[in-house]
Amino acid sequence: MIEILYGVIGVLATALIAVGTMWFRCRKALKASSAKVDALTEEVTAARSLDETTGAFNYPFFVKMANVQIKLARRHRWPVTLLIVDVDQLEKINLRYSFKTGDSVLKHLVETIRETVRSSDVLGRFGGSGIFVLLPECDTENIPTVYDRIEKRIDETPLMQGEKQIRYRTTAGAVTMYGIQIQLNRMMELAEDALGSAKEKKKSLVIFDKEGGEV
Repeated sequence: MIEILYGVIGVLATALIAVGTMWFRCRKALKASSAKVDALTEEVTAARSLDETTGAFNYPFFVKMANVQIKLARRHRWPVTLLIVDVDQLEKINLRYSFKTGDSVLKHLVETIRETVRSSDVLGRFGGSGIFVLLPECDTENIPTVYDRIEKRIDETPLMQGEKQIRYRTTAGAVTMYGIQIQLNRMMELAEDALGSAKEKKKSLVIFDKEGGEV
């Protein structure tokens, strides 16, 4: 009788071990599947929100994230600056090297700006050679300092292809608005106009006020 009981206990123990092993394997497989789903979700979200060349936000997500900052600025009467940093003569870089190199220049510019500005600042690219940077709590007096830091970092950490340095220059236009006056669409228009004025006057940076006059 005791031998039979031991036999039953042994069978039950073996079964429990088998069930435990199976449960552990299923749990491990479920975690792996969950991680894959999370990674895929992140990839899909990134694909929908980011410019694939530079990693900056595309237009819809730039507007979405910029409006979050603008709502805060309106509530607290903060200044907000929109800066456009444009790569000079990107077409010549494409022709001299390649379009792939031109894309690398734009990506390098975005990475450089991101390393220079704050995490709350919003970067966007909508095609072309310019990068939009929304700077909450940044007024007209601070814009030259921000842009100088970007230019300095570009010079200090140039784009490298193998052992070759790919040097490039930038031009910028900016506009600042305050509190309830802030309108993103108008800021984008004025910042682009300021950039055009900078290129026409061969200046590195031109800043406009909310009326479109040069500061």
